[in-house]
Amino acid sequence: MQKLYSLLTTLLVLLGLNSYGQWGYFSGSLQTNTNFFIRDPKIGAYNMPQYDNFKVGADAWMNLNYTNDQFGLEAGVRIDFFYNSILRVPTSPYTGAGLGNFFIKKKIKDFTFTGGYIYDQIGSGILYRAYEERTLAIDNALLGVRAEYNYKGLLRLKAFAGVQKLKFSIQSPIILGASAEGNFDLGKNVRLVPGAGIINRSEDQNTMNQIVSTIESYDTIGRFVPKYNTYAFTLYNTLTAGDFSWYIEGAYKTKESIRNNELHSVNDSLINAAGNCVFTSLNYAHKGFGITLQFKRTQDFYMHISPNPNESTFDGSMTFIPPVSRENSLRLPSRYFAPSLESHELAFSEDASYTPSKKLTFELSGSYVRDLLMAQFNPVSLPFFGEGFIQATYKPIRTLEIQLGFQYVRYNKYVYQQEGAPNVDSYTPFAEWQYKINKKMSVRMELQYQRVLLDYGQWLYGLVEFNVAPHFSVAVSDMWNFKPNPEINPNANHYYSVFFGYTQGSLAFTLAYVKQVEGIVCTGGVCRIEPAFSGVKAGITATF
Repeated sequence: MQKLYSLLTTLLVLLGLNSYGQWGYFSGSLQTNTNFFIRDPKIGAYNMPQYDNFKVGADAWMNLNYTNDQFGLEAGVRIDFFYNSILRVPTSPYTGAGLGNFFIKKKIKDFTFTGGYIYDQIGSGILYRAYEERTLAIDNALLGVRAEYNYKGLLRLKAFAGVQKLKFSIQSPIILGASAEGNFDLGKNVRLVPGAGIINRSEDQNTMNQIVSTIESYDTIGRFVPKYNTYAFTLYNTLTAGDFSWYIEGAYKTKESIRNNELHSVNDSLINAAGNCVFTSLNYAHKGFGITLQFKRTQDFYMHISPNPNESTFDGSMTFIPPVSRENSLRLPSRYFAPSLESHELAFSEDASYTPSKKLTFELSGSYVRDLLMAQFNPVSLPFFGEGFIQATYKPIRTLEIQLGFQYVRYNKYVYQQEGAPNVDSYTPFAEWQYKINKKMSVRMELQYQRVLLDYGQWLYGLVEFNVAPHFSVAVSDMWNFKPNPEINPNANHYYSVFFGYTQGSLAFTLAYVKQVEGIVCTGGVCRIEPAFSGVKAGITATF
């Protein structure tokens, strides 16, 4: 590893001055997050190492890129640092530091070659997606090589090979992939963007030995012969015609060893199963009206490095199946969300907006997710998730905006959190008010109420935020479980938050005192359960 550091440092210096005597340019970024943990048994922030022993944790990412457009060169490195970090596994702090990313990219006419850590995806990501999401500690880059060919913007071919990143090391199974995408103009306001992709994942010998050992422990009836190689294929297309846009993708995966995560399974055994997934989205927008319809059908579409469980929920994942439920930004409406299930689900959603005038906008959305296998025999089977959402935005004058809305959710807590009542019903009215005092100063207020008797009980949430553009932002909020469900929490807890932010050019500083309830945290449609948090958070972000 030390030799690799030296090689990369030397390479970046040499790239700064090429043989023609032409300089490129450097750019970079720095992000740091520091947590000061304050023990609070009332809300469940205790009996974890960060509260009982360590007290302080930090994460940092330092990124430096070099670009020379004249000669088609690009290179970059990123150093990652984690000290008692709760990003990866919130209940088990992690400490480590090292090279988080490096890459070299060279363009030669219509070809582009990349080596190092590569972030990429095929189609919508159902078949394959390598990406980074820092807030959830997802970084499953491909360490390998990629070749791309782009013919006049009409045809793009891509092939890559490598192994998946795991912290500061790698996972041994080999990933090979290729895709082809077109871009064709069929006439006035009609465009077709078709694509196809293929992935091959080959297990390493150590992983296969573990799989074989697990299968041999079963009774004869549950045994099967595992395979080293798994193949997966996808076809997708985007059709744009005037005010309409339609995306559809279908993916299939050959049989392999996967975990038996059936809803009613009594164990987590291995089974030999193929998988498939279909996703489609239809959009229409015209003169103040817009609507999006989505449908998804998934059955046993596990795309992981191996079936062996890892310490982090996202380690080894090779795919991203788009969720169809709405990801809300407001605090209480965002507490219940349906992330995609790889096992089996049938999902539908609708999002519509209507603006009858410049002052008024209505939004209406709904989503429904149910068990695919049960739905084959009983169309009215137990739902996993259902949501109805309505919101009106009124702007009587240029400086004032008012939002009123209501959300209803039916949430199967057993399916998504493996605990609690099968169905949780949540009723959440909310209001938001924003007023611009002048060109620089503004005030924003939120008020929300939630009634969810089979979970935490009843909540009230209030927030006041004051902004002075472009430098200052201050916010104070309280999430109060004023009438708790005694089976979940006997105390009527307050979850206070005080936030201060300062921005100066490309530098941003944040400081917040936070109390956060245990629950699901989602970013970009990816979710995980996090324990309660109590403490102070400080952050610095800089670009240069």
